[in-house]
Amino acid sequence: MYSNWFRFYSLILLLAILSNPTFASSRIPKFETTRMKSTGGAGVASLLMDEATFLNPATIAYYEQSSVFFQRSGLETTQATSGSTEEFKSMSIIASDAKGVTGGSLSYNTVEFAGQKVERISSAFGRPIGKKSSFGVNLSYSKEELFNENNQVIEEDYKQVTFGVAHAISESVTMGVVVYDPFQDKENQTLAVSGLQYVYKGFISLMFDVGADYNRNLSDTLVWRAATQLKVFDDFFLRFGTFDDKGRKEKGNGAGIGWIQPKLVLELAVQNLDVLEDDLLNQQGEEVKETSFSLSYRF
Repeated sequence: MYSNWFRFYSLILLLAILSNPTFASSRIPKFETTRMKSTGGAGVASLLMDEATFLNPATIAYYEQSSVFFQRSGLETTQATSGSTEEFKSMSIIASDAKGVTGGSLSYNTVEFAGQKVERISSAFGRPIGKKSSFGVNLSYSKEELFNENNQVIEEDYKQVTFGVAHAISESVTMGVVVYDPFQDKENQTLAVSGLQYVYKGFISLMFDVGADYNRNLSDTLVWRAATQLKVFDDFFLRFGTFDDKGRKEKGNGAGIGWIQPKLVLELAVQNLDVLEDDLLNQQGEEVKETSFSLSYRF
């Protein structure tokens, strides 16, 4: 009789184990500036200052001023399976100085969400390598506290290097190439991206980036981003962008507005992100809506 009860409870336990789904954590969006969120992350060839620490470190060499940047973002995620909604926030601070021959910036970024936390400290440097070209490098240190597939918080810290090149073909056309994490310090984060930007009479800008992880199947890790910027009046800019990242299993779009003064820059953007469920990436399917605001003072 006892053996029958033992077999019965063993069967119940086995069924419970088999029916327990693998835990998948919510995706914490990668760090981007407000402008980047409005363009869907596009802009590897754009000559930007505050974005150099995220996009292309070589572009800071085209400036001769300093900048202090602050950003606050609010995010709302809706899980595809349960339909439940959760919120979390992120913050970024960037200090840049490009008054010397070599321009540089230092940034601190953090995001916390449902017991998970990511912090990143980064420094970017860029300098001219010709009349119209520049070279840059970005060094970053990240510390993560994320859930693994067993719903346990795992702490990890790592360093990464990014190399970038920018070239101004003319006043209207610029191009850039960036290689993220070429030494593979973080699994599946190596990425090479090339970009092109065309500006028509200072009124409309077209941006397009394309890249992939050259250490894996290119078609499986293909990423492309496209964006448009429209100048409204003398100091207002409207931006729209879209992207598709097969390596991270996500796609989305963004829109935003920027008010640019000689010393003050205000940006506001909204980005919609569709994350696909993937067991290998330990992520669940969800929709992410992020609203971001940033303030930059230049001197």
